[in-house]
This record gives sequence, C-alpha cells and structure tokens, in this order.
Amino acid sequence: MAYILVVDDERDVLTSIAQVLADDGYQVSAVESGFAALNAMEQQLPDLLVLDIIMPEIDGIEVCRRVRANPFTAKVPIIFLTAKGRASDIAEGLDAGADDYLMKPFDVVELPARIRAALRRAPGGTLDPESEYITIGRMKLHTQRPEVKINDDQITLTPTEYRLLHYLMCRIGQPASVEQLLEDVWEYPRGVGDPKLVRVHITNLRNKLELERESPEYIHNLHGRGYLIYNGAKSQ
Repeated sequence: MAYILVVDDERDVLTSIAQVLADDGYQVSAVESGFAALNAMEQQLPDLLVLDIIMPEIDGIEVCRRVRANPFTAKVPIIFLTAKGRASDIAEGLDAGADDYLMKPFDVVELPARIRAALRRAPGGTLDPESEYITIGRMKLHTQRPEVKINDDQITLTPTEYRLLHYLMCRIGQPASVEQLLEDVWEYPRGVGDPKLVRVHITNLRNKLELERESPEYIHNLHGRGYLIYNGAKSQ
C-alpha cells in the first residue's frame, strides 16, 4: 500500500482529497502547511507528495525545492495542485522539481489516476543497464542516477527530466509526439494529461543542456511529428 502525503492549507480541500485517496486504497497523511509537510517527511518518507502551491509562510514551490535538495527525499514524486494557470506559474513549479500538476478545481477521479501513473514511473530499479552511461556525442546520461554529463560538466536532472531524456536518447533519431510522450514517459492513458507538461519539461531540459537555445544541438522539434534527439550533431 503506497503512502501519500497531502499538503493543502484549505481544510475542506485537504479532507476531500484524503478521503478520495483513502477510498482508492492508499495510506494517507494530510497536513495544512509546508513546514508540517517537511517535518512529516522527516518522520516517514512518503511514496508520493501531493502539494498545494499557494500556502502561507512557505509555499509549495519552496517546499518542492527543499524536497529535491535533500538526498533523503529527492526522488519522491511530487504532484502540484494549483489555482495558478499561467504558463509562467506552471513552468516555475516544474522547474522547482515537480513531476506533474493539476489545476484547481480538478476531477477527483483524475487525481488517483495521475498518482498511479506517477508511482509507476518513480525511480526504483526499472533500468537494467549494460553500461554506466548512454552516450550521444558529447552528452553522457547516467543509467541509474538522474544526472547527465556534457564534456566534464555534470548536470543534475529532476526525475521526470531524467525519464524524458532517457526515453529520447534510447530512440535516437525517432520523433516522439507530445501525446506519445504523455503515454510513454508520464504513463497516462490516451487523451489524459496537459501538453504544456511536456513542453515545459522540454524547455527545462534545453535550458540545462543546450548552449544555444535557438540552434539546439540535441533536442529538436520536427513540426507536426514531435521531439527527437540527433546523434550529437546539429541539424541543417
């Protein structure tokens, strides 16, 4: 039974979410502040964190950053709940290290589905590498840790960035559509998931990997076909 920690300063929302997840078979703890969430994670590490963004004293963005910065908690999947729907707000949350987000108000049926998908793709020995790195040009992706090297520069990735990059590197030269990435990387059923989720993660990866955003060396977008990685050489 997976253990889910839910954080929201609105008690009615918190109670509702906790009940939905308990009915779905999860062990659930519910807390009303960011500080309470960080304290709870020190006592028992959850399998997944459902985190509101807008909270007093310490907001969800800061909680997410602290979770990702702590080696003990860094791999815990995080799903944001947010009433902030602007692309810049979503990008800020994902850049802080969140794996997914749901807009308030949300469908109580969709949240457990998102949680199941996040738990399936959580780090946990699903890779069985033959070598320590996957290498494409100057880029070397570690097969067991969410990090990548370009020349001698080591770059730390969030768990979702790692899965996305690993997926593209294993399919070198093959474009993957946004819908395909939502199905294969995020493991959502067909038609579920926001395309912005993919686009923001691609942007974050490019910010970390590419020297020139306008002339990318690795992650390319073929109009109408999707994203792909070339073999360490710029396209013409």
